[in-house]
Formats: sequence, C-alpha cells, structure tokens
Amino acid sequence: MIESWKILLLSLTLPAELMVAAALYFVHCPRRSRFLLRLLPAGLPALFLPMLVLGLVNRLLPVMWQGQLVNSLFYSFVAYFTVAGLALLCFRLPLRETFYGTSCAYLTQHLAYCFHRLLFPQVLDNTTAGYNLGYLLIYGLVYLVAYYAFARHMLTDGEYLVKGAYSLGTTVSALSVSLVLSAVAQELRMVDGTLYPVCLLYAMACCTFVLWIQVNQKRRLDDQRKLDMQEQLWLQHKAQYEMSAENVELINRKCHDLKHQIAALRSISDQGQRDRSIQELEQSVMIYDAMVETGNDVLDTVLTEKSLLCEQRGITLTCVADGACLSFMDAVDIYALFGNALDNAIEAVSTLANEELRTIAVMVFARANLVFLQIENYYDGSLKGEGDLPETTKAQEPGYHGFGLKSIRYTAEKYGGFLTIQSEDNVFLLRVTIPRYPS
Repeated sequence: MIESWKILLLSLTLPAELMVAAALYFVHCPRRSRFLLRLLPAGLPALFLPMLVLGLVNRLLPVMWQGQLVNSLFYSFVAYFTVAGLALLCFRLPLRETFYGTSCAYLTQHLAYCFHRLLFPQVLDNTTAGYNLGYLLIYGLVYLVAYYAFARHMLTDGEYLVKGAYSLGTTVSALSVSLVLSAVAQELRMVDGTLYPVCLLYAMACCTFVLWIQVNQKRRLDDQRKLDMQEQLWLQHKAQYEMSAENVELINRKCHDLKHQIAALRSISDQGQRDRSIQELEQSVMIYDAMVETGNDVLDTVLTEKSLLCEQRGITLTCVADGACLSFMDAVDIYALFGNALDNAIEAVSTLANEELRTIAVMVFARANLVFLQIENYYDGSLKGEGDLPETTKAQEPGYHGFGLKSIRYTAEKYGGFLTIQSEDNVFLLRVTIPRYPS
C-alpha cells in the first residue's frame, strides 16, 4: 500500500513541477473568463493524465517497444502537451504563444530537475528519497531566478508576440534539450556514473542558454518594433504637420482677402442689404480669424487646426498655454503629442448628447523646471484597461490599435518625462510632465 502511494506521488511530480513552471510564464498573460472555474476542475485531472495515458499505451504497445527509456520519453511528451492544453484553456493566447510559453516552462523545469539531481545524486526515479525540504528549496530558488532573469522579460503587454516558425523552433529546441539529454543522462547513470554529473551540468548549460537566447531575441525584436513604429509615426505626423501648416496659412490669406471684401461691401447703397451681407461675411470668417497664439509656432498650428475641427463639431476648445516653454522639444514631437491627445479628446466629447459637456480644456505651463501639459474633457461610459493605459474605443487599422496614448507616453519618456491619466465622475484628465531642461 505504501509503495503504491509512492508510485502515485512520483507519477504526479513532473506534471506538478511543469505546472508551477508554466505559472511563471503565464501569470501576466490575459486570462479567459471564469478563470478559476476553468483551472480548478481541469488542473487536478491534468496531474493524473500523463500516467493514465502511459498506462493505456503500455497495454496497447508490443512488449518489445516498452522500456524505461520509451516510457520516460512518452510520459514527458504527454506531460508537456497536457500543460500546454491547460494553458490554452485558461489563457487568451494564440496556439503558437501557448506552446512557446510552455516550452520555456519545460526548460525551466528541466533546469531545476538537473540542479536537484546534481546536489542529490542518490535520488532514483523509483523512490521518494530526496523529495524533501531541500527539494522544495532548490526548485523554489531555480524558479525564482528563472522568473526574474527570463520569464518577466519575455512578455509585451501580456503577449509573447512570436511568429509560428520561431515558436516551433523554440519548442523543438526545448524538447530536444530536455528529453534527449535526459535520456542520455539516464543511460550514462546506468553505464558509467562518473559521467552522469557532467551530463547534468551540460543539460543545465543548454537550458540556460536557450532561455537566455529567448530574452535577447525578445529585446532585439522589441527594439526593432519600436524603431519601426516610431519611424512610421514620425513620417505620418511630419506629413500631417506640413499639411496643417499649409492649411492654416491658406486660411489666414483667405481671412485677409475677406476683410477687404467686407470693406468693399460697405459701399452698397441699400443699408439693409449692406448690413446683412457684412454680418454674414463676418460670421463666416470669425472662426478663421481667431488664430491661436501661444508663443510656439508648432503648437499654434496644431491648436488652430483642432479648434477648426471643434467648431465644426460644436465643441468648445479653451486653451491657456505658454508655448515658449516647449522650445526645447522637436517640432514633430510637439505635433504628435498634442495631435494625438486632442484627437482622443475630440473623439470622446463628440459622442456626448449634452452639448454643454462638449468642452476640452488645454493647459501648458512651467513650474520649477518642469513643463506640464494637461488636457481635460468629459466622456461617456466606462473606461477599460489595456495594460496601464485605457483601452481605445476607436476602430483603427490593424497594427495601430491604441497607438495614440502609447505614442504620447513614448514622447514623454523620450524627454525624460511621464504620462499620468485620471478619470473621475466622467471627467478624463491627461497630464504629461517633462523636465524643462532634460539631460
């Protein structure tokens, strides 16, 4: 009876270790609805599934195909795919990212396994000796180091963002390192015990190397992706700024011409007709003649452009801005920052049924060598989180989802500043704080 319990305990060891390792790599991933109702009923059967499948297969396979090596490899394969299936059931990730995370978890588990066997060489596969407090400490230490050294650096907003080919390559590498080296180590232990520690050290080095490659590859991809995104944004906003500057200049010329036309109309002899014509012309050019002047040409351009858009949509845009304090910023960055922030605010207030709430307040000022950029507006409904930023409600092109706030945050961080967002009583407040004299 005691031996049966020992066998049962040993059969659960690998799935349990792999589940804990998988938790390191999936803990920050988006969860499916009713997460606990999925995890708890499926987690317990998943512990027993590898041994049950192995027992069933041993009944069906010929005796010549059975053996410790075959059983070990098949048992490990089933445990791997069982944990991958459990992760797919509980987390909202594509299939390729699920297997990628599971592969990294398998490497981490095998790293801890080799480290434990290296320190406790007396532990055999068919005994529970050595699975004690030292076992828990070793696995806990390895998992903790793996989390801070590898796992937490591989995600971007809760996703792995790996291609299918790369995920397949990582999976093959992980299974090859873990399963093949494990099988070789078992054979060496039987034949020549002196080579067994060497094989364990080699397996640990391989697992660490593969995980280190994943982190460095992730960093390179992130850097390249940021460069591509910012290049696209820079070109896009540069073109928008040039077009906006031309439009504002054209509007100013039209306003100048219309003023002369108004003066000519005053010579009309019919007093009533003359007054009506003058009044109509003055109303038509009033909004174009209200040129925003903040002391910064770029800020004047974007605010004038957005004020015209607000006028068309019945939105009141108020501005108190000291544009001179933005002189250290690049023109394209100023346009991108205010353009994105005002576009978001205009989009939010345009849907409000109460016209009195369709207001946007812009403030730019400097205090104690800090520049504060603040945009405040009303909004309707509730804000959902997208990482540490509100989730966009606008339909955007694929690959540009949520670009606005991310671009604002990137611009702020570029100058050593930061973005803060507050929402209370349906009032949305966006504030960017930037050092006035960044290093």
